[in-house]
Parts: sequence; C-alpha cells; structure tokens
Amino acid sequence: MFAVYLVLGISLQATLSTACNVTIISRDDWGARPPNDHDHMNTPVTAVLIHHTDRDHCTTKAACTQELKDMQNFHMNNQSHSDIMYNFMVGEDGNVYEGRGWNTVGGHVPAWNIVSMGIAVMGNFQRGPPNQVALAALEGLLGCLIENHKLTPDYKLYGHRDVAHTNCPGNSLYDVIKTWSHYDSGKPVLPTKTPSQI
Repeated sequence: MFAVYLVLGISLQATLSTACNVTIISRDDWGARPPNDHDHMNTPVTAVLIHHTDRDHCTTKAACTQELKDMQNFHMNNQSHSDIMYNFMVGEDGNVYEGRGWNTVGGHVPAWNIVSMGIAVMGNFQRGPPNQVALAALEGLLGCLIENHKLTPDYKLYGHRDVAHTNCPGNSLYDVIKTWSHYDSGKPVLPTKTPSQI
C-alpha cells in the first residue's frame, strides 16, 4: 500500500509493504488533529515499549475512534504534548490505529522515545488481558514494522514498567508479553543513539 503523511504541511511519502497481516487505520481515517510539532525518527529502531492507555476499552471502530480523539485531546490540551503520545494504538476491535506513526519520535517515555516504537493497547489491563483479536493485531503490527524496516528483526520488547516507575502496561498484559520471544527479561539498556538521532 502507498501511504502519504501530511505533517506541518510537509508531505512525507513512504511505500509500505502489502504483506502486513494487520489492518492499520490512518490518522486521516480516525480524524486525528494535526500535530503541533514533528521530530523525525531514524529507523529501524531496536526496541519496542508496550503500554496500555489506562482509559476506556473499545471493541468497535466507532468506539475506538472516539476514544482516540478524546485521548489525543487530553495529551495535547491537558498534558502539553505535541500530539497523541504513542506511535500506534491497538483496539479490541482488532484494528491498529496510527498515532505518531512510522517515522516520528513518540512521546511515551523520556529518553526512550527517540530509540523505540511506543505501542499502546487501548484500555486498562491490570486485572485482565486484552482480547485475542487485539493481541493478534499487536503481533501483526510488530511483524509489519519489521517488514517495512522500521524495526530490526532482533528487536527487544519491553513493558513500560521495565523502563519507568509505573504499573503500565497492566499486570495482565505484562504477563502476556513476557511470554513472547522478543521480550527481554534482563535489565533494559538504552540503545546507543546514532549521530542522526542526536
């Protein structure tokens, strides 16, 4: 598929593989506001940080779209972020939603933003895991990021709590991702920045 991104009036074009086994809803399709700022991210990155949004669950595209709009407004209006915080969000409707996207530095964890993809599953997963369609979409997104050279094949997977003092991504989602092959159970080491990332 061919995607066109409009950020601060600049057209960024990327040819993305059609081999991705996941449905990705673009910013335009869910009605995202334009960002206040944009920092290009040097890809592929070597780490993924998994979050939960700690907000409402959504199991339909309409509900997820409304939740995304509310979340973006909160991040931008109340927390002074330049955009929604995450690169991608996953709904329990089985869709992946583009946040800051493929080539933009996230706002999910200071210091890690520039060297990792931040992916959030929508909802609170402290006392129960996401449904199977959300987990399948999350796994599909990880494969798609590798396929499109946005993530290295030997990437390391962490929960937000592995790199910051937080309960995120919730006990139940954390228990799931700890069983995945790329999860790194060692002490996380911030990847070295290349000159283009400094």
